[in-house]
Amino acid sequence: MDAIERVSISTPFGVGPVNCYLILKNGLTVIDPGPATTEAHEELDRALAGLDRSIDDIDRILITHPHMDHFGLVDQLAEESGASVFAHEDAVERLSDPIGHFEAERAYFRPFLLSMGMPTDTVETVLELPEPYTDYQDPVTVTHEIADGDVIDVGIDLECISTPGHSPGSICYLAASEDIMFTGDHVLPDITPNPLLTLVPGSDDERTRSLPTYLESLRKLLDREGAVGYGGHGEPILALQDRARETIAHHQDRKERIFELVADREPTTAYRITREMFPNLPATEMFSGMSEVIGHFDLLEDENRVVISERDGVKRYEVGTQERE
Repeated sequence: MDAIERVSISTPFGVGPVNCYLILKNGLTVIDPGPATTEAHEELDRALAGLDRSIDDIDRILITHPHMDHFGLVDQLAEESGASVFAHEDAVERLSDPIGHFEAERAYFRPFLLSMGMPTDTVETVLELPEPYTDYQDPVTVTHEIADGDVIDVGIDLECISTPGHSPGSICYLAASEDIMFTGDHVLPDITPNPLLTLVPGSDDERTRSLPTYLESLRKLLDREGAVGYGGHGEPILALQDRARETIAHHQDRKERIFELVADREPTTAYRITREMFPNLPATEMFSGMSEVIGHFDLLEDENRVVISERDGVKRYEVGTQERE
C-alpha cells in the first residue's frame, strides 16, 4: 500500500533498529516511533521531510506495546505536534509512569528470583542492568485507551486485536482492507519474541504467566488468512500464519526439552535449568532466559507434568505423579 511507509529507527539496544510505520491517509498516523533519543528524533524528522511532511503534521500516534524501544519518543512527539495517543488499556499504567513501574518490578522480582534459585549476587546484577536504559523513555499521556475489537479510523480502518504475552497491553492493528497487520513484537520474522515476566497490570505482588498467555494470543492469529505482518523489527512477514505456527512449534519443542532436563536432574531449580539450556547466556540476558524457562514450567504445571516443592525458601521442580505412572 503506497500510503504506508516503514522507517528504520536506531535504538541503543541489542535488538537493533525498530520499525516505525507512517500511514499517510486522513492526516498522518505514526505507529511506534522508537526510543527517546536525539538520533531517533532526527531519523524520523528526516523520513517525514522526504515525504513533504513534518513532526507538526502528526495527527495520531499508535503504540503496539509498552517497551521503550517502541514508545520512548511518543511523549516528545505528542507535545510537539499535539497528536492524539492510542494504547491498550493494560499498557496505560506502565506508559504513564515507566520509572515507577521499573521500581515496582525490581521490588517484586528480587525475592522472586531468589526463590527460583538464582544466587544473590546474580539477582542484584540482573536487577540493576535496566537502570541506565530508563533515560530512553519518557512518561506518556495516553489520550485514547483502546481494547480488543475497537476500530480506529486512520483513513483505513484498523481493528485492535489484544495480544498480551510479550508484554501486557500488547496489541496488533489489522488493516483488513489492505491485508496488513501491524504486529509490534508479537510476531517477528527472524527471532522468537520472549514473553517476559512482568507484573500483572494494577498489581505489585502478582506476576504474569507470560508464555501461556503469549501462546493463546498467537493462536488468535491463525484464522487471519492472507494478512502480511508488519513487525516491530525486521522485514515484512509474508506468511504471518505460518510464522505464528512456527513460533508455537518452537515453544512446544523447547517445553519438551525442559521437561527432559527436569526428569534427569529432579528436583531442580529454574535457575539451574536456565543455565543448562543457555550455558553461555550473559548477565544482560539472564532475566530473558529465566522468563522463558519459567514460562515453560508454567505450561508444564498446567499439564500436571511437573510439581513444585519448596525448601529453605527455594522452589524446586520435579516430575509430576502422573508422569511416573
